[in-house]
Amino acid sequence: MTRRGDWLHQMWSTIEANKDQPFAWGGNDCCSFSAKVVDAMCDSNFVEQLSDKYNDEDSAIRYIVEEGGMQRVISTYLGEPKVGRAQRGDVVLFEGALGETLGICVGNTIASVNDSGVVYFPRSETICHWTI
Repeated sequence: MTRRGDWLHQMWSTIEANKDQPFAWGGNDCCSFSAKVVDAMCDSNFVEQLSDKYNDEDSAIRYIVEEGGMQRVISTYLGEPKVGRAQRGDVVLFEGALGETLGICVGNTIASVNDSGVVYFPRSETICHWTI
């Protein structure tokens, strides 16, 4: 996967466009938010690939459990995860308030979503990451 020349602009534009979008299973959850950002940075189609996997909390949990956990689900799309320090634009798995959560590293913080829109978490909460 190759980042566009303007990937940083695309990353911030996508985060900004979603800043007030509340959490919604299958539309603006942590996986679909991260997929939107990666799609913008790389001209990929992860949002489309995820669209038939789940559409509500029950189907999302079932999908994650059937695939062996969040880390295995994301590795299906992005390859093997890395441990250590994530860099800007990387997809990050971290421990959120409700358990394992995905987001995008934006420097010293991770952008993800909750009921109020985009929120930021400390990068120190990283479990693993995928280089984009």
